[in-house]
Amino acid sequence: MDSLTSAHRFMSGFFFGAVIATVIMVLLASAGEFSPFMARMHALEQVIFTAVTSLLIAGTKPLLYKTVWSERRSSFILDEDLSATLRGRAFGIPAGVMIGILIQNALLS
Repeated sequence: MDSLTSAHRFMSGFFFGAVIATVIMVLLASAGEFSPFMARMHALEQVIFTAVTSLLIAGTKPLLYKTVWSERRSSFILDEDLSATLRGRAFGIPAGVMIGILIQNALLS
């Protein structure tokens, strides 16, 4: 495999992590109108909840394929590609949180 495949995996992981974090952040903002628990959450708690939930959603499957399920994954997927995917998702989640905050400030307020 070439480094271009790892770069593609990094960028796709980055955008996936950013989209997941943005969606969760916007859903938290709109859930505050319906749930009294979500309405009492402060901004820092929303950011932490979004980051942890996004990490659980976006990072679980590639991490399991890299560690526990290494026998079950396809032989065409290399460890470098999984590392690039995990790294991209880890960098994409803070970007998604920032985009979610911008959307909350621009559209929902």
